[in-house]
Amino acid sequence: AGRSPNADPIIKKAAGVLRNGGVWQRCHLAIHKCRKPVVCAIQKGCYGAALEMVCFADIRMCTSDCVFQAPEVDLGFAADVGGNQMLPKIIGNDSLLRELCLTGRTFGSQEAFSFGLVSRVCKDHQELSQHALQVATVIAAKSPVATQGVKTMLNYTRDHSVEDSMVFGLAWNASMIQSNDTKIAGMAFMQKQVPVFPDAPVLDQEIPSKL
Repeated sequence: AGRSPNADPIIKKAAGVLRNGGVWQRCHLAIHKCRKPVVCAIQKGCYGAALEMVCFADIRMCTSDCVFQAPEVDLGFAADVGGNQMLPKIIGNDSLLRELCLTGRTFGSQEAFSFGLVSRVCKDHQELSQHALQVATVIAAKSPVATQGVKTMLNYTRDHSVEDSMVFGLAWNASMIQSNDTKIAGMAFMQKQVPVFPDAPVLDQEIPSKL
């Protein structure tokens, strides 16, 4: 006979947190692991899980009226879908980091800019959209091999030593620098033309190989 379901309410609640929180974590990590750079345009209020989510983007910018907050401490729990893991890698001031997470106070766009959460503050939604699209367009015109390499190396470096990261960088470029993208970029530079690159290589493990 099969076992009866566990009726312990604590166990059921804990299992729910692990199950549902895991979904949130995988969604946020998908931004971090995405092969393409992710530009995040933030406006109005960015609270709780939304703040945690934007921490996984590659480039963040916001409107001048944007307000940020990590309010979980006021709700009786610690943020668990990436904020307490990613904010320490973004905010270089450990005292400020702990102040924001332990007090749950709000902070505005200029303070977010001052400690590096965002790279640009725009006056309104229109300017934000224009600048985000401009940055994305510039990046999209670059070599897909190069942009994937930059993001992959930066992600690796954030969690490893300088020496290990340098070795990883050489290992990555040992193959990738031999691609046609390097030749295309070099020829375009010499001829003062705009390079046109082929599509990005498929590197995601979940996509079956055709070989």
